[in-house]
Amino acid sequence: MKRVAVIALVSYLGFALEFLLYNFWGPWGKPELLILVVIFFNLYLGVRFSIIAAVFCGIFKDASGGEPFGTYILVYITAAYVTTLVRKYLYQPGSRFSRAVVTFFVVVGCFAVQAILSNMDHEARLREQLLYLLIPQLLTTMIAATYVFAQLRNISIFFVLKT
Repeated sequence: MKRVAVIALVSYLGFALEFLLYNFWGPWGKPELLILVVIFFNLYLGVRFSIIAAVFCGIFKDASGGEPFGTYILVYITAAYVTTLVRKYLYQPGSRFSRAVVTFFVVVGCFAVQAILSNMDHEARLREQLLYLLIPQLLTTMIAATYVFAQLRNISIFFVLKT
């Protein structure tokens, strides 16, 4: 129960920080912190807790967005499963490069799911989505990933999440 409470708190803090960064720097300067939260809990505690984090992150994002409720829950659960697949085949524990590879694949996978879901509602140009959404999203998330993972690890150590 303690782990679920800490996951909920960390997910909310990630959402609040992502919201503040979006309002301060706009869409070009906002890393996908909630995806990083999902990735971290998958790498640190496993897929079960990653899915719990994905549900919390999705609920927070869905509650504040204009998309149909459940869209971001689906995106973040997809991120949890993509992280599991990449972790199984490409991840090497303790490697910063390996964490960057996981982050890259998960962000690209989440972008693909978001692009498919946005194309269901209305016509969206894929080239513009790649240029104006994926590239800034990917760059800022990759830059922030190492720092965010280090801070999340400190939070996990503080709350003694791993037994």
